[in-house]
Amino acid sequence: MKKNKKIALIVLLFIVLVAIIIYAIITTYATFRSEFSGNMEMENATWKIIVNNTDISSQTVKNFTIDKINVDKSEGVEDGKLAPGSKGNFNILIDPTETDVSVKYELKINTEYLDETNIKIESVNETLHSNTLIRTGENAYTGVIQLKDIQNGMNNNIQMNIIWEDDENQDMNVGEVPNNQIKIPVELKVSQYLGETIEEYN
Repeated sequence: MKKNKKIALIVLLFIVLVAIIIYAIITTYATFRSEFSGNMEMENATWKIIVNNTDISSQTVKNFTIDKINVDKSEGVEDGKLAPGSKGNFNILIDPTETDVSVKYELKINTEYLDETNIKIESVNETLHSNTLIRTGENAYTGVIQLKDIQNGMNNNIQMNIIWEDDENQDMNVGEVPNNQIKIPVELKVSQYLGETIEEYN
């Protein structure tokens, strides 16, 4: 009698073990299939990003130099030139309208040139749709364009506003240099946005 109970217990344990193994196999297969489907969807998605009329689809990082500043007209200053007290801006237009996934863009501004002058960055904003830019570094900003907005034709225009702070000790001859001599290196990184948290810079 005890022998029969022992055999029954062994059979029961064997059945439980087999059930656990089958469950593990099914779960693993389902996860693999989900990941595989997700990768296939990403590979088949259209990815086309235009920045200031340049197609950067084949690049994840685009480096360029801002050397054309839109200068606000000021009395006593020749058009197209910066001078102490004057303001200006430049724009970066991001067009993802042929892209099938949400897009994250990360903008980094090299201020080495500006650090040697009294020209300061006054603000950085998205101006077309009031999209939120998150400051992620001292001179770095991140924005997201959701797929639903891309499908509605949304572009983002990043406008950086600069000001030449008036300083009596500043060499006034610098103000005679045409604005196209100002060179501000900029790095723009674009990638698929997967819902990750974007940490704000403190």
